[in-house]
Amino acid sequence: MGDKVPRTLGVLGGMGPLATVDFLNKLTQATPAARDQDHIPMVVHFCPQIPDRSDALAAQAPSPLPSMMAAAQQIERAGAQALVIPCNTAHAWYEELSASLGIPLLHIVDAAVAQIPLALRHEPVGLLATRGTLASGIYTLRQPGLNWVQPLEQEMSDWVMPAVRAVKSGDLDRAGQFLQSAILSLQRRGARSIMLGCTELPLAHAGDAHDVPLIDATQALALSAIRWALDRG
Repeated sequence: MGDKVPRTLGVLGGMGPLATVDFLNKLTQATPAARDQDHIPMVVHFCPQIPDRSDALAAQAPSPLPSMMAAAQQIERAGAQALVIPCNTAHAWYEELSASLGIPLLHIVDAAVAQIPLALRHEPVGLLATRGTLASGIYTLRQPGLNWVQPLEQEMSDWVMPAVRAVKSGDLDRAGQFLQSAILSLQRRGARSIMLGCTELPLAHAGDAHDVPLIDATQALALSAIRWALDRG
């Protein structure tokens, strides 16, 4: 990569913990580096005590915005030149967070949608995400031109939210069973690709073969962050 140092990336993590570790692992593995010094310098703020985002959007928990804003500003003061948040639901507060910073906040939805195969952009896209992400419309409102297939309430109750909770409790095998059921159900309802729009869900995916492409929002955000960090002008 030469002697140019990549730009410093800020990571506001801990929402949830395993999802942040997964993001950092995917970013590190995808970085084109031949030695330690080629990797991206990062300021990582790991904040699992931030109030639950989905609960906040359902008025069942305090707003996470003050905690996220304080952490993001601390990351900026520590020298980060851009920020990423490996949590989809947190992007419901994207505008407020972005306005509070003097550095760019890369949007996970933009990164994820860019990974949908071009041949499938006009086909139905299944969206698996938390209730908070779905209710906030961070995917459907930011990308209204796509034909989104969202889970039905029973699919959310029986499979999607149990998969998220299982990852957060460390039971990845059980999470994978729930996720498999959710994917098959959306596929039966016409989805030609599936967006894993919650950063817990890729951890539930154990590499099972599917008839439709799965879009990993965590991996997409990592690739977007790498492109930003290595674009040194």
